[in-house]
Amino acid sequence: MSKLSGAAFDKAFAQHMVADHKKDIAAFQKETKSKNPQVAGFASETLPTLQKHLQTAQSLQKGGASAKQ
Repeated sequence: MSKLSGAAFDKAFAQHMVADHKKDIAAFQKETKSKNPQVAGFASETLPTLQKHLQTAQSLQKGGASAKQ
């Protein structure tokens, strides 16, 4: 991505953010079932934030105005 600029950079960045957040959400969803209550609790508390970040990244990917919020 270091060689990209402008719209090409924006597109690549948004794609990366969507993919990364999907991966993180899957990992945190798995950890909500952890036998360690602290791990499960942290994962459960963090999931809504990750999901909101995914929505923002998806909005950026589509070029939506809601990404500016």
